[in-house]
Amino acid sequence: MRILLLVFLLVFPLREEVDVQLDIPTLQHEIFFDYSNDNFSQQILQDNGNNRVTAYIKNSNFYALNLNFRVIPDKKYISRLHPQLRDTVAELLENTISFESYFKKVSLFLGDSIAYSELPLPQDPLSVLVNKRAECKGYSNLAQVLLDAVSIKNTAVKGFYLRHPGRRKSKETDILIPIPHRWVEISLPDGAKFFYDPQHQRFSANYLAVKQDVDFKKVKKFKVNLVKKSKKIIN
Repeated sequence: MRILLLVFLLVFPLREEVDVQLDIPTLQHEIFFDYSNDNFSQQILQDNGNNRVTAYIKNSNFYALNLNFRVIPDKKYISRLHPQLRDTVAELLENTISFESYFKKVSLFLGDSIAYSELPLPQDPLSVLVNKRAECKGYSNLAQVLLDAVSIKNTAVKGFYLRHPGRRKSKETDILIPIPHRWVEISLPDGAKFFYDPQHQRFSANYLAVKQDVDFKKVKKFKVNLVKKSKKIIN
């Protein structure tokens, strides 16, 4: 029975959907906005009278998206890259036909070769590759180059990663700490778009997207209250 279940999951992977409701006590309503793509959506409701924002977040994994299409290297773009970046692209493309395979290789490469660091290091793609250290911005910059190299449209996204403060008791377990963050939205040839976090190698409901012109240095610190969270599995 277990073998049959494993085969079933491999042939028909399950889609996981997570719904989250957040309460955000803040006056900074203008930094948030409604947005949705094919694996993430956020709806923002503002309560100006109580100086609060309610956010409804829905996230799903990548299983519903078709990544199994032929990868097309952009030879002209690749030829303009620094030799070390060019060699990295060539290594990732070796024996790779589909974007699904290339995307997995890119994700594994970023996870295995680049370590997170808050040191004041350059965050451009070449420096990240050479130093093997990066913040979220550096991870995204390098990921964007690797996507551009195979003609996959992508854009950088600003927002917050909602981190649990650690093991706390009672109601504090429902408090999340927003960390300024950067990730990537990938646009597929069939028109589908999805969020991908090159640093964490995934994407979840623990994110809040903000407007791209937001200056994080001017954003006052705030906390987020987790009101409700539910998960469901869809075949």
